[in-house]
Amino acid sequence: MTIDLRSWTGALAAFLSGILAALALTNPARMRWPVTEPQSKIDQWISSQSTSVVVGAIVAVGACAYLQHRGSRRRAWAFVYSGVVVLILIRFLVAEEVGLDLLSVLGFAKTIAAGLILGGAVAASWDSRLGRNLLIIGAVSTWLAAQSSTGDLMPVSTSSIGEPAWALLLLTLICAVACAVTDDSELRISESEPGVAAAALAVVTGLAVTQRILSSVVDRQENPPTFSGWLVMVASTVAVLTLTWFCVRRLDTTSGSGGFLWAATAVGAAATTVFADLTDRFFLDGDRTSPLVIAALAIIAVVFGLSRSRHRDRTIAGLALLAAIPLSEWIFDGEHELALLLRIVALGVGSGLLLGSVLPSNPVIGALGLTVPFTALVFMSIGQHEIETALVFMSIGQHEIETVSSTYVKHDPSSTYLQDESGLRAYVDATEPDAAFRADAAFVIVDATEDPPRSDGAALLMCVVVVATGIALRRRSPVDTPSPD
Repeated sequence: MTIDLRSWTGALAAFLSGILAALALTNPARMRWPVTEPQSKIDQWISSQSTSVVVGAIVAVGACAYLQHRGSRRRAWAFVYSGVVVLILIRFLVAEEVGLDLLSVLGFAKTIAAGLILGGAVAASWDSRLGRNLLIIGAVSTWLAAQSSTGDLMPVSTSSIGEPAWALLLLTLICAVACAVTDDSELRISESEPGVAAAALAVVTGLAVTQRILSSVVDRQENPPTFSGWLVMVASTVAVLTLTWFCVRRLDTTSGSGGFLWAATAVGAAATTVFADLTDRFFLDGDRTSPLVIAALAIIAVVFGLSRSRHRDRTIAGLALLAAIPLSEWIFDGEHELALLLRIVALGVGSGLLLGSVLPSNPVIGALGLTVPFTALVFMSIGQHEIETALVFMSIGQHEIETVSSTYVKHDPSSTYLQDESGLRAYVDATEPDAAFRADAAFVIVDATEDPPRSDGAALLMCVVVVATGIALRRRSPVDTPSPD
């Protein structure tokens, strides 16, 4: 049997590109950064992180549409390695002490680079079944596993999960350059149907910007939510589903592939409660499963789901698994580590089954669908809304306390107990106070709850979203699934 080294190199490059793009676009809502900036500047910095993800998603679809128009795979791989070079430069810059203004700029540069990587990899690999599947496996499994980062105190970074590892950056760069150099110029990217690129750009811009605006509205609701707060959350969810319905109709008129958008929306909604439970783990004592183990489980689960959907339509099975994940919240909570791992596996299998059953033949629609889980900001805000603590800094010399951010933390075993009043517990980080902070400042963590409250309402709402997307998906008449190569 002859091994096509060029094809396997391209497939490996697609897999690594999916992982790298997902890491750069994932920014879980938990932060432990040593910063001593004014509250207003910190709020702007945190807000810019979600906005930068929106920009990265738009860049990914735009880059893929441009590359499909040009038709050159070599140019597509050039987009990938150019994005990797940008991420390498950012990693060098954040190693130095930088302010929040520069960090915000680097955050936007990081997501733009991730958009170039994702858009380039989709354009270059989508016509190959192996490359397409490995790209989806890398992006979706990394999106799932990245949420399990430990969240320990870390140097200032553009993301709460830190910067991508050097090994991943360099290996992706080598593979992308190799693909660009060895690419066969006669193999061109398949041409798009008329109007698909414009429709996809309009859809990703409208959906991502709407998600960003509505998520900020949800974040401003009282915690725990009042009746009016829940009305806002439900109304925001209905608005997202209504807009998605209009977007799917627009895509169906140009390419008949709007079902992939519904499927990606269902995946984003089903993951909400799992990600909330992963956040809960920072409040719990005891050992936690390594993120590497969770990443391996996520990869195996997505691979299994995609393989099962290769020859048969597994839409119903995928939807059933995804709908069951939020409902399982009523049985298990974040304290059951084994149950949480099983839910992650179910989420990976369900995602693979559903996405694999409705894969579009057009790479631009593929890029659009792969960005949806990252920009499902309304769902993430609803899931995380009732789990909140605060990071504060105390100036010992002036006896002032300044609130820094709403975030998610766990107790540091090496911390020294400071105070206990009004049901709040505070700790001072006694490890290296002079290394990360001003000489006259100490780090204080205030936890409002011992065991964060669970939200059955959020679980039920996300289950309804999955069911609604499933009904809309099954009622569609166009079906666009690429035939095996």
